[in-house]
Amino acid sequence: MSRFTEFKYWQITRRKENIIRWIAWHLPRTLVMWCYMRVAAHATTGKYDTTDVATLGMMDAIKRWDEVSHD
Repeated sequence: MSRFTEFKYWQITRRKENIIRWIAWHLPRTLVMWCYMRVAAHATTGKYDTTDVATLGMMDAIKRWDEVSHD
């Protein structure tokens, strides 16, 4: 891949991430909190019902959420 192609890919990827970040920061706080609670609830139920909520890391919760979306 040429440097120009790599640069254009990087620009497009960065622009996409900036748009997503802008949308996320402008969502209503109550909606964001509800989504967070939904992910946390999912990460501590079902086959993960023995998980202590106080020790659950955010990245672990996201991985558990992502497992289901690929099934």
